[in-house]
Amino acid sequence: MTPSSEQLFQSVFNYATLPMLVVNADDSELIIIAHNKQHKIISNTLDRDMTGGKISEVFSALSDAKDLALFIDTLKLSRLNKEVILLPYFKFTLGDAVADNSDQNGWRVEIIPVLNLANEVDYLLSIWHSIANDNHIEILPVTKTQLGEELAATNEQIEAGNEQLENAAEELDTISDELVQTQEELNRLSQELEEKVSHHSEGSPHRKTEIENQKDRLKSFLMQAPAGICVLDGPEFVFELVNPSFQELFPGRSLIGKTFVAALPEIKGQLMWDILQEVYATGETFQGSEMLIPLANEETGNAEERYFNFIYQARFDSQGQIDGILLFVYEVTDMVLVRLEVEENEQRFRLLLNAIPQIAWTNTVEGEINFYNEQWFRYTGIDMEGNQAIGLQDMIHPEDLKNHSERFKGILESENSGYYEARLKDENGDYKWYLIRMQPIKDDDEHVLLWIGTATDINDLKILQQQKDDFISIASHELKTPVASLKASMQLLDRMKHNSSEKMQSLIGLAGRSVDKVSGLIDNLLDPDQLAEGGILLKKKSFNLFNLVESCCQHIFGDDHHRTVITGEKGLLVNADQERIDQVLVNMLTNAIKYAPESKEILIHLEKIAETVKVSVTDKGPGISAEKIPYLFDRYYRAEDSKKPGLGLGLYISSEIISKHEGKIGADSEVGVGSTFWFILPL
Repeated sequence: MTPSSEQLFQSVFNYATLPMLVVNADDSELIIIAHNKQHKIISNTLDRDMTGGKISEVFSALSDAKDLALFIDTLKLSRLNKEVILLPYFKFTLGDAVADNSDQNGWRVEIIPVLNLANEVDYLLSIWHSIANDNHIEILPVTKTQLGEELAATNEQIEAGNEQLENAAEELDTISDELVQTQEELNRLSQELEEKVSHHSEGSPHRKTEIENQKDRLKSFLMQAPAGICVLDGPEFVFELVNPSFQELFPGRSLIGKTFVAALPEIKGQLMWDILQEVYATGETFQGSEMLIPLANEETGNAEERYFNFIYQARFDSQGQIDGILLFVYEVTDMVLVRLEVEENEQRFRLLLNAIPQIAWTNTVEGEINFYNEQWFRYTGIDMEGNQAIGLQDMIHPEDLKNHSERFKGILESENSGYYEARLKDENGDYKWYLIRMQPIKDDDEHVLLWIGTATDINDLKILQQQKDDFISIASHELKTPVASLKASMQLLDRMKHNSSEKMQSLIGLAGRSVDKVSGLIDNLLDPDQLAEGGILLKKKSFNLFNLVESCCQHIFGDDHHRTVITGEKGLLVNADQERIDQVLVNMLTNAIKYAPESKEILIHLEKIAETVKVSVTDKGPGISAEKIPYLFDRYYRAEDSKKPGLGLGLYISSEIISKHEGKIGADSEVGVGSTFWFILPL
């Protein structure tokens, strides 16, 4: 695999939404050559790179011996039979913390052999499907994919090759025209010379001199012709005349006076030799195109594959008998190699797109789709050989067609990547939801060369989404009733609190504010209409950030096990959604308590930086390894491997809130020292 195709394959890996791993099928040890981010997550290997390791050694610490043996045997069987095989069950054993946990580490492994142009298995691609069916895989890539940049390398190579091929083709056309013109001019001069020799063989010395001059002009023409020309005399094909252009094709070889076979022994047994004899026997001109002729290199002695365009034309004597061959030749090796390289790159490009589990296609800058991968034909049931006119638009649900047309056109006009959802018809006429994503491939000048499109099956996700919406509607309704009763009770207590002690009055006031906050969260987080629109609505107002931090700490740190130290500027006012910022602070503080229980002191610092304010929450817990930090704010991601409760959504929601405020969020950590989570808001 060349570097460009390896980069392409790696980018397709990272673009995939399912855990994937590739091993080298040529090696009996089954060496791992690539594994994507999703696979690192499920195998708990984000802190190390498995690339270059043997399956038997790397997985020995990750799985049961029987499961591993079955996995290896299945890989070998897929390689031997060149067939896709589904391994029904494989379980990761990632230590005592999760070894006894139901099915969350159970997987169905689909093994796909990737064939080369010779129909041999080069690689074994394994795709891991979760048995738990818990919707923990994010459909949209968590971080921005680099697919366009990686694919651009191979595509630019194809484009450059095509450009070279076009230039070479133009040059070849010119040379071919010159070759034909040279042949026609040579025939004309030769015919004139023969006629003069025939009519004036016994003429005056002046006539003989004219004939000799004509012969000299003919020879001069042959020697100056841009194409390689030689004259082969008699049935032995002795080199009688060789022009410089012909001699340049065979540097270091002595040709004049030698037979064709003696000068070019590699030719004997080749098709070119048989054709030469046939032309001498029949007198019929032969024109060859891009003929492969292995010739020995004079310096190394090694055979080199060279390609030639040539014309064999019989030479006749005065009695009309064949007495030799005129050979016109032009080497086209460079042009052929460029074309073959372009074809190989295009074939590799298509093989890689066929290897991914999603439906994929390519389309021109005008939007015309010019390639579908095999998954498209399997899903739609369209014949790969026929009905090619049936395309993406024909398979879109009628209700989604307008949105598809507008979004497809809009993405093309923007020249940036984009995505949208639509229902696609399968071979049975049923419709399923797909996430359609388009990525432009650009050259160095940022001009779009072509588009890569993919369609990822999200039908199960849409069903779960509907179930979630139904649940949220019910939960919102059911929660509001007891909260309303609790709120009424707290209002009644608030009216009666003047008869209580000062501490009791403080507690009643604190409880009332907490009930109001819970009521607000229910309205905001469980609003079906707002969730359906997929956005976080902000209700901005100006407030003192330091006071908000103090209020959060009073609600959270009610025991003697932890204490907070708040430092920094106290008079900073921000224009933001107070409840949402409160939600971010609460998440960071509760995480500090949950994941750093031994850290008795939590530090909170407010710092003004230019026209922004930075809020930092620091604990002195165990810390987080560097390779996990980039994924902390991804949906469903959890850095901890323990059984602590959580969905991996808190930091993700926090990042969405800060992003809506046009701010920044991040984390710094050192193992054994502690962690600092921070966010920045504009003042």
